[in-house]
Amino acid sequence: MNKDLDLNDLEKVTGGVERTVNTGIEGLGAALRAEPRKSSRQIGTVFNGTLVDTVSDTLVYDPESERNFVQVRVNGKTGWIASSIVGMKR
Repeated sequence: MNKDLDLNDLEKVTGGVERTVNTGIEGLGAALRAEPRKSSRQIGTVFNGTLVDTVSDTLVYDPESERNFVQVRVNGKTGWIASSIVGMKR
């Protein structure tokens, strides 16, 4: 029997999951970065409502921004995005 996941359960699900980008502001994009840190080169922009595939089940903490990053694949690019933008642990 399948069970619906609540938000706490969903935060624990990581690699291989399709997730929706939610920046909280319509029309605002999230930075897709080359490396898992805020100071890394931006390789693209992922707009609110875009579906991304998580690549890894590993979150990488960036002490500079005090955020976790997760590796995602979108539109043929693989990069890193803040995990909170896709509904995962901050």
